[in-house]
Amino acid sequence: MVTTAQPRYEFRIFGNNLDGIENRIKELAKEEKTRQMTSVYLLASGNPKNNIKIREGVMDIKVLEHVQDGLEQWNPFLVGEFPLKANVIKTVVFPSLGVQSPVLAREEYTLEQFIEELISVDPDLSVAWVNKTRHAFTVRECITEIAEVKVNGACIKTICIEAEDPKRVLKVKKKLGIEKSVENVNYPLALKRIMGLVNLPKSWKSKEF
Repeated sequence: MVTTAQPRYEFRIFGNNLDGIENRIKELAKEEKTRQMTSVYLLASGNPKNNIKIREGVMDIKVLEHVQDGLEQWNPFLVGEFPLKANVIKTVVFPSLGVQSPVLAREEYTLEQFIEELISVDPDLSVAWVNKTRHAFTVRECITEIAEVKVNGACIKTICIEAEDPKRVLKVKKKLGIEKSVENVNYPLALKRIMGLVNLPKSWKSKEF
């Protein structure tokens, strides 16, 4: 664990029919930045509280600290850059995945070695290759994002509102016309649904989704 950051409350939705919310965001704020990035997410069926990804050769983990009024508070920390020491993989990464660490034959692992030798061979673990085009806005002091996402080649959109103060997130959510009944879906859960690792809720099976 290298560095930590201030935890933020998030509300995130996925779908392919989000134009109404997108238009409201663009009415309230100007786009500030567009970024393209590729991430590798590590998924485990028994791990509901950690969001583990690798981006530009650096692994970070978000820990789900608290749920309040339908919002999730995530606390991020950096694990380290590849090649990653075996001790860090054994004592930090695998406990975060919720599975037992295998015997580690190397003192350190490149990203390719880590994926091929430790992750892909474990039937309890899955890898999602995620390409994102992220459009950043600030709506009423909340970080707000619209993103086009490819998950192992499958396309979907996501919108996220986040801030350290949960009240601000709830106010922006209401301003954007997002109903209280709309589900807050984090990245690990969305990826598991897209990849068929968990059952789909009825809303995700709808043609309007």
